[in-house]
Amino acid sequence: MGSMKTGIVLVTYNRREKLVKALDCYEKQLFRPSYILVVNNCSTDGTEKVLEEWRKKPADYLKEVITLKKNTGGAGGFYTGMERALELEADWIWVADDDAYPRTDALMKLNDYYESLSSEKQKEIAVLCSAVYNEGRIHAGHRNHLKMTKFKCVIYTSAVEEYKKKAFQLDVMSYVGACMRKNALVNAGLDEKDYFIYCDDREHSLRLRKEGRIICVPESIVDHDSPPFDPSAVSWGKYYLKRNDLLMIRKHFPVRYFVLRYIRRYFYDASVFSKSPKELRKILRAAYWDALWNRKGMHDIYRPGWKAGSRE
Repeated sequence: MGSMKTGIVLVTYNRREKLVKALDCYEKQLFRPSYILVVNNCSTDGTEKVLEEWRKKPADYLKEVITLKKNTGGAGGFYTGMERALELEADWIWVADDDAYPRTDALMKLNDYYESLSSEKQKEIAVLCSAVYNEGRIHAGHRNHLKMTKFKCVIYTSAVEEYKKKAFQLDVMSYVGACMRKNALVNAGLDEKDYFIYCDDREHSLRLRKEGRIICVPESIVDHDSPPFDPSAVSWGKYYLKRNDLLMIRKHFPVRYFVLRYIRRYFYDASVFSKSPKELRKILRAAYWDALWNRKGMHDIYRPGWKAGSRE
């Protein structure tokens, strides 16, 4: 029973300072990665220069940078990174954004758990995940379970009590500190790049879980430097969050799930009866419309740089 030969796929976009901190965290890992592959999603803030300097520094692992000619969103960045990772020498592929900082023993703890299993149990695993912390506390929303009834599916967060266990099984995960077995990724397929941003990791989870178990190892910790989600904020990202959630339900579950979710949530989110701000209702109506017609990719209006009140 060998150890986990692991490669790192890190996606970055216009967060140079966070990228430097993330790369330093990987440099300090007690369990050494086979490679670090950074996908630069067409950053314009000097990230390219930072990565040029990073590549020049000697290391005991392979360093590779892919610089995209346009911003393909987190989904497109992870797709590109995973595609290349399948060609590199590692059996496990760890993925994370530039605002995720693995603690020094994060990879080691995953490997220790893996090595503690029998060869039969090892073969059952498709993904091993770290616990995600934000501001020093467990951020349970990154590790989720799935419950299905006759008319709907519910994705709900893992309970804090579960993190007291050596490990626990999930159904749905985020890409913050998720380590995928290469052959499970080959069988499940790559990230859904046309989602652009948000929910692509959730959708991918629903495919990966068919290839084996998704396990969270709480002793392995990633600190996530991300602000709390504001449900009332008016932002372009809300379009993708809503559209892609609906597209995911439409793709993976019976049609009645999609229809009922669409009608019920449209009433609360985007109808004249919604309590959401007027401009947010407009964004969400566009999301619902495009989900109905199965439209993906980047929206013509709601894209990076769009601000509330801007002319369309």
